[in-house]
Amino acid sequence: MFGADTHLVMDAMQMAGAAALAGAGAVYAIARLRNRRRKITRLETEKSDLEKRVQVLERIVTDRSQDLAEEIDALKRSEFDMKGRTA
Repeated sequence: MFGADTHLVMDAMQMAGAAALAGAGAVYAIARLRNRRRKITRLETEKSDLEKRVQVLERIVTDRSQDLAEEIDALKRSEFDMKGRTA
């Protein structure tokens, strides 16, 4: 059943199996790296979009706060003017 070259055939099969596993591992590692790069790119884009949205919100809040402060001052002045006229 087994000949003189059996151990050589078994060694060759083991080497072929090890090479196949190494190749599969390399393909898996490359796929993971690609997926990580895609994820990083997506997250960087999301971060940039969120930063832009925060800038817009900050501008809205500060502009409205300034406008509100001016409106309050105008109301205070008009109240003062009204009190001064009636007194």
